[in-house]
Amino acid sequence: MPVITVAIHPIDQEQKARLIREITKTAMEITKVPADKYVVFIDEYQNESIGLAGKTRAEIIAEASF
Repeated sequence: MPVITVAIHPIDQEQKARLIREITKTAMEITKVPADKYVVFIDEYQNESIGLAGKTRAEIIAEASF
């Protein structure tokens, strides 16, 4: 049974549902493994737990806001 894990910042339920559908669809098309065999996990990380270039995502978002 294929397992796909996505690590991402918090997203809403509609985005999660679409992400799961689209990832499963693409994986199925590429591998020819039926959709009902896929398990998709979404690991959400708070903006304070994601770092890029020595800053948290929260800091980057705050700096981008005017």
